[in-house]
Amino acid sequence: MAGGRHALAVQLAKTKLFEDAPADVLDLVIAHSSPRPLAPGELLLSPERDNDCVYVLLAGGLSLHFGSEDSPAVRDLPAGVSVGEMSLIDETRPSAYVIAREQSVVLPIHRDLFFRLLDDANVIGRNMLRLLTQWLRANTRHALQDRQRIDELTSSALIDCLTGLYNRRWLEMNFARLLSQQARDGSTLCLLVIDIDHFKEYNDTHGHRGGDLALIALGETLRCSLRPSDFATRYGGDEVVVLLQRTSEHEGLKIAERICQAMSERTVIDAGGAPLPSITLSIGVAVSSTGSTPQLLMKAADRNLYRAKANGRNCVCRGPEN
Repeated sequence: MAGGRHALAVQLAKTKLFEDAPADVLDLVIAHSSPRPLAPGELLLSPERDNDCVYVLLAGGLSLHFGSEDSPAVRDLPAGVSVGEMSLIDETRPSAYVIAREQSVVLPIHRDLFFRLLDDANVIGRNMLRLLTQWLRANTRHALQDRQRIDELTSSALIDCLTGLYNRRWLEMNFARLLSQQARDGSTLCLLVIDIDHFKEYNDTHGHRGGDLALIALGETLRCSLRPSDFATRYGGDEVVVLLQRTSEHEGLKIAERICQAMSERTVIDAGGAPLPSITLSIGVAVSSTGSTPQLLMKAADRNLYRAKANGRNCVCRGPEN
């Protein structure tokens, strides 16, 4: 009997909750608790029933499940851990299902003894604080990872996968906000509407892959030509809309002309490394004023885009006076 108690004390001392606990604390726990075997698949804790014990896992392994017992395990728990503390501290039912992954042995510690240990045994209180900190850190890490995954999914929903530019949805979500912000700041928003010249013919001659490569080249050129505060969006097909924050018409024209020149000088390279013909752009420019709305600004830039095409393409147009 003494040998069994000694072996149990050795096992208990190896657990995280009872690490560095003195012999009298281990003896107290063993005197009031008896090991409980768990069969594989046996349910230990459930949100559907009350819990009055902390369970120290002496051998085997447990799994943690949210939602239902049949849901995929979110975490595997090895020997040495304990479960059930949070429901005792919060005086609530467990928040998850805890199930034996394999043949296991736990030591149940009743609520009354658990709180007595926290009150009287400094080492248990210190260990409990360390465990809670570790759980909080782990949960924070998982929350950050979840946030990162959400951000990645949100980003992918707002980015055009071919060009790497923002997509039309992003523009619809942000255009009015940026326009209002410029008005509040007393500055102007300059809008560029860009079209690839004769894109249908380019597509027909060089195939859809050639057209895709031309669009990719346009996206790369815009990223190199624009400032960090500017936003380029693929509006649809070969049409791109660029928002230039805090930009006058004169500055917007210079940026548009720079984009036109850079694109005409860029060689489009096919998948085999062979050069394809360069593409040229027609760009319509419009700048915000008092009472501007996204719709009015788009209409003005569109009109100027058609004027650029009527003027022979491969050029920038800001209005009838051009």
